[in-house]
Amino acid sequence: MPKRPALFYGWVVVASAFVSHLLSYGTLTVAFGVFFPFMAEALGMSRGVLASATAVARLMSAAIGPVLGPLVDRRGPRPFMGLGVVSLAGGALVLALAEGPWQVFLGYGVVMALGSVALGELTADSTVARWFVRYRSRALAFATMGLSSAGIVIPLPLAFLITRFGWRQAWIALAVAVLVLGLAATAVMRRRPEDYGQAPDGDAARFPAGSARLDSGREVSLTARQAARTASFWLLVVSTNLAGLALFGINLHLFSYITDRGLATGIAAGVVTYLYVLHTVAKPVWGLIAERVHVRYCLAACYAGGALGVGLLVLSSSVLALLAFATVYGLTRGAQSFVTSLAWSDYFGRDAQGAIRGLASPFRFVASAAGPVLGGVLYDVTGGYGLAFAVFAALFAAGGAMAVAATPPRTARVP
Repeated sequence: MPKRPALFYGWVVVASAFVSHLLSYGTLTVAFGVFFPFMAEALGMSRGVLASATAVARLMSAAIGPVLGPLVDRRGPRPFMGLGVVSLAGGALVLALAEGPWQVFLGYGVVMALGSVALGELTADSTVARWFVRYRSRALAFATMGLSSAGIVIPLPLAFLITRFGWRQAWIALAVAVLVLGLAATAVMRRRPEDYGQAPDGDAARFPAGSARLDSGREVSLTARQAARTASFWLLVVSTNLAGLALFGINLHLFSYITDRGLATGIAAGVVTYLYVLHTVAKPVWGLIAERVHVRYCLAACYAGGALGVGLLVLSSSVLALLAFATVYGLTRGAQSFVTSLAWSDYFGRDAQGAIRGLASPFRFVASAAGPVLGGVLYDVTGGYGLAFAVFAALFAAGGAMAVAATPPRTARVP
């Protein structure tokens, strides 16, 4: 009887994915949200125009995703993670030197967008899904904690660097951090357990390293073409993208929303940090819940919490309401990235995760581009964020309803 490996390398892969998420999401979304009002003022750009850089980034990502996903399936994640690290740091340096809109669109919308996709779920989550079946829920929960951890470790140091040294120097410091942490995470990432004589979840493998055979029998994987022929795929696309419109719109404009109400930069950064602390706590909690409750109901609950939290923010102007929003939103919407990733892998299996996620990515990136632009345009038109945030709450609610309707395909699991 083969012995279980003393160290299941899948957990090292989870740690690498954690760092990958932290850098990708932390730089493109969290950091840019902190830099946003300072860059808009210094470069003389309206918030609607500056927010349009996110649209360019998402459209660039939409074009890259379908190509990158199948390549990750065939060649593994490491070369693409390395490319992502260099691109993400390079984009930060371009922004540090920006003097006008075209440099912002180049650095953020093109160079940094390439890095973010190469470090995002197409490499990180699809690889984690290959290393786990039985423990996939908790593994993805820990890996996606990197997303919310970015909101903890980035805002306060960036706020300090910006106020003390200026926003350009802060971008340079962030580029250095991306290079150091990103290259370390890339070095330890591995493609799949079978290549190293292991089996998913750390179970004893019956076949030698490199064997294509796996004695699991627990899961059937669909190809990207098979997945696209199911109603489940398209219902997940609609559900996650309705919520994505709201998610990315709030991510970019929340810091500005708080400071526009007269609160100091440090206080705004503290509120955002508190929000992301709850996001981090929520993921392992929902990881345990998802082992007992069907993932589509978890999705619906997360989206409903997002709608409720944003509703509290819109309907009241007190500081107490701000904290209530952060608490409700953080403990529910904070698990959105995890349960979304879990749904793709649980519904369609582990073998073609890159291709399947790549097929869905254009819709996700287009939706995530529209959210920030919608928020910026509504701000410019109305002079405030009230209408924009009310629309975001309604989108969360609609996404929750569609999630309940997204039943899994019958071939996704082996009885």
